Amino acid sequence: MARPAPAVDRAVAVLNHLAAYPERTFTLSALAQELGINKATAHALLAALVDAGYLIRDDGTKNYTLGATLIALGNAASLTNPAARLALPYMERLTADLDVECVASTAIHDEIVILTRAGTPRPFSLNAHPGQRLPLAPPLGAVFVAWANAEAVERWLAHLGPGLTEAELKPYRRALEFVRERGYSVGLGPAAVVGDEEYVLTDLVKASYEVHHIGAPVFDPDGRVVLELIMFGFRDTIAREDMPRYAERLCQAAEEVSKALA
Repeated sequence: MARPAPAVDRAVAVLNHLAAYPERTFTLSALAQELGINKATAHALLAALVDAGYLIRDDGTKNYTLGATLIALGNAASLTNPAARLALPYMERLTADLDVECVASTAIHDEIVILTRAGTPRPFSLNAHPGQRLPLAPPLGAVFVAWANAEAVERWLAHLGPGLTEAELKPYRRALEFVRERGYSVGLGPAAVVGDEEYVLTDLVKASYEVHHIGAPVFDPDGRVVLELIMFGFRDTIAREDMPRYAERLCQAAEEVSKALA
């Protein structure tokens, strides 16, 4: 077993925290408090990260933000991910043809990480950017879990908390079944959601829907979901009869990326 490395863990926690809130800046005190780090320890850690270029410290406000060195690291990392690299041209074609935005994400442990993005961001659009992390927990991440083994499904459901009955878990299991059967996931916008179980649309019964996103899986040669292509930024509600058109185009792009990986 590897020895614990508290300093490394703290540095990772700082970088992840800043990446999760790229529109904000943080004081030393705020970071220390929010991450549960001793203030003196945080000061030394932040100074080292600034010296390395991973963080920037504003001389006027004394606030910290992510540094330019991380851009080079991110670009290098994206080149080592074949799925994200292969997906980008298909994503760009989708955004141009359907007038939408698109991101590619992957699952790492219990998190969803945005890898790349295509399309022009619009006002009030989904706040999704490369490097952003989201919890791999219901109702998020259904595409990653729908084709996973039973252990992965139970671990995903466990994030809902202890003591839930099977009846309470049933809507989430049903959502996974629908995602697997259709080959894609449809997430509803806030105005259409009534409880988390409605976030993943299972039945097309209404005339139109306020769609938050549509997601489709990219599989590696072993049949594992290594990437999710997520289409969002729809200008208006989507009519029930038009839903398959968007979904089929997204699934086609995901299938092409899967073939390229194989």
